[in-house]
Amino acid sequence: MMEYLNVLAIIVAGLMVGSELAVAAFVHPTLDRLPDSVHLPVASALARVLGRFMPFWYILVFLLTLAEVLFQWRQSRRLPIWIATSAVLWALASLYTITALVPINNRIASWEKVTPPADWKSFRSRWDLLHRWRVVLLTIAFAFLIVGFVSK
Repeated sequence: MMEYLNVLAIIVAGLMVGSELAVAAFVHPTLDRLPDSVHLPVASALARVLGRFMPFWYILVFLLTLAEVLFQWRQSRRLPIWIATSAVLWALASLYTITALVPINNRIASWEKVTPPADWKSFRSRWDLLHRWRVVLLTIAFAFLIVGFVSK
């Protein structure tokens, strides 16, 4: 059972980190090179779609990581420090997302229905900067999760 949970946690977390990395490294830099008339509606559409889907993915990764901590602690009576640290980092990334990125994302998503502000690109730039920091945090959390599985 634990092996299946380990594999599921790695796959779900790895796909999420990869998705967020792809947005930071490829999707948004490509959007930035497009004309504003294309960039704005695509950015708004992506903000709406990912804004609906990603919260569940974040919760799932956190819960899988937390389950790993609890199962390993129950089996060995020692705290799996690498995986526990990973769980804390996933929680911090989620909190950071809710407080720093979601408000900007919601504003960007609304631009389909309302006229965007003249400085709309500054909102996008701010989101991209904050998102890059989130990707760093997620990558570290994922690395801790893997090290926790390898070192047990």
